[in-house]
This record gives sequence, C-alpha cells and structure tokens, in this order.
Amino acid sequence: MPRPSASLLWLLAFAFAALNLRAPIVVIGPVLEPIMASLHIGAGAASLLTTGMILCFGLLSPLAPTLSARLGLDRAIALALVAVAAGSALRGIEAFPIMLLGTLFAGLGIAFGNVFMPSLVKRDRADRLGQTMGLYTVVMGIGATLAAGTAVPLLQASGHWSTPVRLWAGLALVASMGWLWLAFRRPAAAQAGGAVRMTALFKSPVAWTLTIFMGMQSLGFYTLQTWMPSVAISSGVSSTMAGNMVSLLNLVSIPVSYVIARVAARMHRHSLLVLGMCALIAIGLAGLLLAPTRLPALWAILLGAGQGGSFSFALTMIVLRTRESQHAAMLSGMSQSVGYLLAASGPLLFGALKALTGGWAASMGLLMVLLGVQAVAGFLIGRPRMVTLRQGG
Repeated sequence: MPRPSASLLWLLAFAFAALNLRAPIVVIGPVLEPIMASLHIGAGAASLLTTGMILCFGLLSPLAPTLSARLGLDRAIALALVAVAAGSALRGIEAFPIMLLGTLFAGLGIAFGNVFMPSLVKRDRADRLGQTMGLYTVVMGIGATLAAGTAVPLLQASGHWSTPVRLWAGLALVASMGWLWLAFRRPAAAQAGGAVRMTALFKSPVAWTLTIFMGMQSLGFYTLQTWMPSVAISSGVSSTMAGNMVSLLNLVSIPVSYVIARVAARMHRHSLLVLGMCALIAIGLAGLLLAPTRLPALWAILLGAGQGGSFSFALTMIVLRTRESQHAAMLSGMSQSVGYLLAASGPLLFGALKALTGGWAASMGLLMVLLGVQAVAGFLIGRPRMVTLRQGG
C-alpha cells in the first residue's frame, strides 16, 4: 500500500484482527467456576469450552486456504472475524449446548484467522516481514493478557460471567467491519488466489519439517500452561508463586516474540537461533524439575523466552519459506492443524504419565524428549530452503 494513510489503516485492521485471535480462548478460564455454578456442569464438561476450541484449530485449519482462494484474503479474514464474533456472542448465553455451538463458531473463526494472518503479511508487507510478524505475535499476547486480566473485574462490575465473554464478541465484530471495508476498497483482481490443493505440500520436506516444529512447540506450550503450576506446587512452591510463574512465562514471551521475528527476518540461516531458543526451554524444564523452589521466577522467564521465541520463529518461517501468499496460507494451515492437534494431546499425555508413575519425572522427561525433536526440526527448517509445489500436486 503506497500511501502512508492506507498503510496505517491496514496496520490498524491487522492489529485489531490479531487482538481477537487469542482473547476468546483465554477469557473463559478466569470465569470458569461461575460458569460451572451457573450451568450446573462439572469440570469435564466445562473443559470442552476451552479444549474444544483447540481441537477446532487442529481439525478446521486445513479448510482455510480453500476459502481464501475463492473469496480473497480480505473477505476471508472478515468472514473469519464474523464467526469469532458470532461464536463469542453465543458463548455468552447461559445454556451449555448453545455455548458449545458458540465454541465451534469461535474456534472455526480463530482457526481460519490463524492461517490467514501470515498469508496477509506475505502479500501486503513482504518488505517489512519482521516488523509485521513481530506486531502480530505481540498483539496476540496483549489480547490474551487483557482478556485474562479484565475477565474477573468485568464479572464483578456487571454481576454476570457473560459480560467479559460478550465484550470480545463486540471487538471481533468491529475488526470484521474493518476488513470488509478494506476488501471493498481492493480491486477484485488483486484478491484472486491460486487454486492449489494442500495435498501438494505433503511432498515437501520443508513443509513437514516446519509442521513438526510447530507441533512440538505447541504441545510444549499448552502442556506447560496446564501443568506447570501443579508441578511447582507439588515440589514446594507456593500456590501464589506458581500462578505468578504462568503469568511471568506469558509476559516474557510477548517482547521476546517481537525481537525474534525481527531478527529472523534479517537472517539467512536460522539454525543456531532456533537451537538457542530450545536450549532456554531445556534449562527451564531442568530447573523446574530439579530445583523448582530455588529460582522459580528464573525458570518461568527462561521457558517464556524460549516458548515465545519458538512460536514467533515458526510463524515467521511460514512467511520466509514460501514464495506466494496462497502458499503461505496452505503451509500455515498444514502446520497449525497438526500443531494444535498435538497441543490438545500434550496435557493429556503429561497427566496420564503422572497418574501412571506417581511422580513428575516421567512427564517432564517426555517434554525433554519432544523438545529434542523440536530442536532437530528447528535446525533443519533453519536452513535456507523454500517450500516447492509441483503443478497439479
């Protein structure tokens, strides 16, 4: 976009979309107890409101590139945000079946948005990849932080848990209107996408390497989000400090994700960079297992830096390892689909090993082994090779 005003409007629309791609997931957690009491449901049923959304990410992401190829990226992202708004509104209705339907809609919208955003960067900001991908990861983190931090105060101010949930429905609707406006301003020919089947990616070693890296990173992140407080508390860390460790992990990941995106966009070879991030995670995991009470804040900082950097690195590689925006959407759909399916299984495997062995050593060992897989995949994707697609593949 040549004009500064047009570029600024695009960035605002982009940032507002990113703001809505994590917040609807996080906002449920702080008000889950009131939701359970209001609907008279147990923890198992209530968990569907969060894990169900993550499963949507894994199962529905592969459908996104086809939609963007048919509608164009601008219209597709607008439609995805409408789905997020509708789903968030339905999740604010005090009826469990309707809330599950809302979870499906919101999960669909966020899954598609996750796929479209790197493709938008590839198409419109190819000259500023690092800055824009850094902005993307930072704003997603800010949205999650705001959603978690304001949920309880909004509940207390309004007297009902639906208020913070519905707030994000309104914000997603505003974001969708911005992208609809941009879609109508862009010539139809500029929105056309190539109709390439995603199965063509199955023949690309680069695509599979990035997919494995994204999967291992997502699995580790969501497992730590779920179980790190329990591991710390069982080892003698106070419950307050254990909760602060999760907050610190997420807080540190925000600036680190921006820095890594900027640095990665300027580099030609990335293998040493990704190995450094995996080393930070390894030290944090070892500290959490072997000396959790000595420096709990340090372990959280190391894990946040490694995880935040790895996530930002994976998203940036989607853009750097593809030549066209539609190919970026396809790679994003493939890598995030497998990534979130693995992420949904991580907490279950971690907890199952704890129940089987009676301690955390085996569970933490599993994370270390999978981190090794992540490091190998990261080293390979760090080499300057592009995703290649065969015509008609």
